[in-house]
Amino acid sequence: MRSLTPIITGLAIYFGITTASTHNVHQEQRRDPQDWSKVNYDFSGVDFNKINYGAPADPVQPPPAPVPAPVVPDTTITSPPIVEKPVDNGGANGGANGGSDGDMTIAITNNHGQLLSLAFDSNAGAPGFRGSPQPTTLAAAATTSYAVPSGWAGRINVGKMDHADNSKIEGSFYGAGNGDIDISYVDGYSVPITCSVGGKVVTGCNIELFDQGCNAPDTPQMGPDGQVALCSNSARVLNDGPPSQFFAACAGAAYTFPNDNAANVGMLQETLMECCIGTSCGESEQQKAKAQKRDIKSPRANAPSLLPRSRKRHAGPHASKHHA
Repeated sequence: MRSLTPIITGLAIYFGITTASTHNVHQEQRRDPQDWSKVNYDFSGVDFNKINYGAPADPVQPPPAPVPAPVVPDTTITSPPIVEKPVDNGGANGGANGGSDGDMTIAITNNHGQLLSLAFDSNAGAPGFRGSPQPTTLAAAATTSYAVPSGWAGRINVGKMDHADNSKIEGSFYGAGNGDIDISYVDGYSVPITCSVGGKVVTGCNIELFDQGCNAPDTPQMGPDGQVALCSNSARVLNDGPPSQFFAACAGAAYTFPNDNAANVGMLQETLMECCIGTSCGESEQQKAKAQKRDIKSPRANAPSLLPRSRKRHAGPHASKHHA
């Protein structure tokens, strides 16, 4: 039998060498890790200031600040806000509508305790109120004023609503010393009014006529609140009266029929007429005389004399004005 020794030896040598090589690789892979306990950590002799650490890292820079937009001068022309002016052009403290020294001024104070309506009217051909005021309102306890030029004649309607039959402040003006003023209930009654000149009440009646009720032949007119706002006067067509029972208490103090001329005062030197709305306003001389006459029950001839009745009318007879 052929000897196998050479073959085995050859194989052994072959495999021996291969195994050794493989063993060495495996030994490298299985080499024990470094024993760090044996490492010398003594740095006492090291001068760290001489160690080159390389170039320092660039510091983190903050983001650049925003560049403001260039300031452009504002060349826009800004108009003031539009403010609607009070339609009465007088305001709570008066103002007389920009009247001049040659005008007559009618001041009105509301002592009636509620908001009232004002409306304005001038006779045909006569100049109007300064400022051309439109229908407006007057608050309780407020005062306003209106100026009129020479040649003016007209009226201001006053009431709880805008109505042609409201109580009226009437007047005319033809220069200082030639003006007149009166209160008229000829068309109807809405609120009590009196007017003063020089601190003296010269016309009007401060009696609340609604206390006795508005009945036929007069006609009550209802307001928006369902209450009687005014009493239309049946005697407006009776030039010489007599007044109805509703209006009789104010006859001669305020116009209660077209020719109730005792209610008018004229030839006034003053150019400021101060009118007051309400029962707290002062009594006119005519009203006082009428009250005294009722108290003593004497004929009219025995009553104290009233203000002069001979005076210039409001650009024509009062009767013509109410029949127009």
